[in-house]
Amino acid sequence: MSFSLQSTSPSPLPMSVLSVGELMSRLNNAVRVSVGSIWVEGEIGDIKMPSSGHVYLTLKDSQAQISCVFFRFRAMACPVELKVGVKIRAFGEVAVYEKRGQVQLNLIKVELAGQGELQMRFLALKNKLEQEGLFDAARKKPIAAYPRAIGLVTSPSGAAIQDIRHILEERAPWVRVYLLPVPVQGSGAEYQIASAIRAWGNAPRNGLPAIDTLIVARGGGSLEDLWNFNEEVVARAIVACPVPVICGVGHEIDFTIADFAADMRAPTPTAAAVLATPDGPALLRKLASTQHSLLGRAKIALSHAQLSLEAISRSRLGRPENLLASFSQIVDDYEEELKTAVQNALSSRANLLDSLEVKIRARHPRVLLQRQLEQLEGLRDKLQAVIRHRFSDWNAVVSLLESRIHAASPENTLKRGYALVRNQEGHLLRDPDQASAGDVLQITVERGQFKAQKL
Repeated sequence: MSFSLQSTSPSPLPMSVLSVGELMSRLNNAVRVSVGSIWVEGEIGDIKMPSSGHVYLTLKDSQAQISCVFFRFRAMACPVELKVGVKIRAFGEVAVYEKRGQVQLNLIKVELAGQGELQMRFLALKNKLEQEGLFDAARKKPIAAYPRAIGLVTSPSGAAIQDIRHILEERAPWVRVYLLPVPVQGSGAEYQIASAIRAWGNAPRNGLPAIDTLIVARGGGSLEDLWNFNEEVVARAIVACPVPVICGVGHEIDFTIADFAADMRAPTPTAAAVLATPDGPALLRKLASTQHSLLGRAKIALSHAQLSLEAISRSRLGRPENLLASFSQIVDDYEEELKTAVQNALSSRANLLDSLEVKIRARHPRVLLQRQLEQLEGLRDKLQAVIRHRFSDWNAVVSLLESRIHAASPENTLKRGYALVRNQEGHLLRDPDQASAGDVLQITVERGQFKAQKL
């Protein structure tokens, strides 16, 4: 049996050719669908900021890099200063820039690596409250050096309360400690924390014991865990609290808004308890040392006093009668001096009384009244003389005026040959033009009147 082998080739399929633009368009659509919008973290390798306002940068890490574009309308709202070497987290849409055949990330939002939404809110609130002056050192209250009672705002079941209790029992067991339990994590916990702080701020009115210091505390955790202490309501409650507040939230590297608002920030709850109390054992050691020193000084003082007493007893001062004898003579001298001083004082007072009596008599109302009457009589005589003189002068003036008036009277004028001319209405005429031809005029002369007609 023989076999024949025949080679066969497949029939060719119809050829499909794409343009470069079509290929890039398909790649762009495929990338957008398969990758879409994502977060990418990396370091800015290079950056360009042309006059258009768009920002072109390269985002890279140790393994790869990708080109990014931040269009102007989004770049203007970017809260991060973009520069080479800054590590960022970028949210954007992966696409293909068809003109260059290049994969790029069209940026939508940028934030510093490690700083998410909560960190941005933290910085914004911190800046706001700082500008209001809530963090100023001038408004912070001093912490009581020797508190009698301390209030706590923390969770009753956390590690923080155990650490604080241990430190307080060790350092200052005489201090009374009161806990107002609150949740320190979770939705709405900030309102309970703020309410507890306000309650301690007005303790007697709220049925709470009076305290000297308030500790607000919780253990460590992530930024999200500690976030309730970054809320504005807690910060304002701390600032408004009349009791000094120590804030011990988180670990040493953790900072919250409550830390800045508090009168004192403690790196941990344990440190808060240390800052709130004096070191009891150290105080006891100091008191013991002081007691020992005082006892030593007292012994030395007593020894010196004993030696002085023995010296006095051996001297003449040891016989009291000798001291009294000299003092009794001094008393006699003082008695004589006192008698002399009293007599001199009495004599001086008697002379003073005599002088005052003379002065009082001189100012007796009867004497003063008599003087006033005499002065009044003299003034009356002067006034009458002045009046008589003035009347005499006035009579002379009146007589002169009377003669002048009489000389200027109309009757005397008529006697000198003058006449008065009146019109029919009885008005005096001083000008011929005041009368018309034919008017009847009345003429008055010294011895009578007559009428005339003007021509």
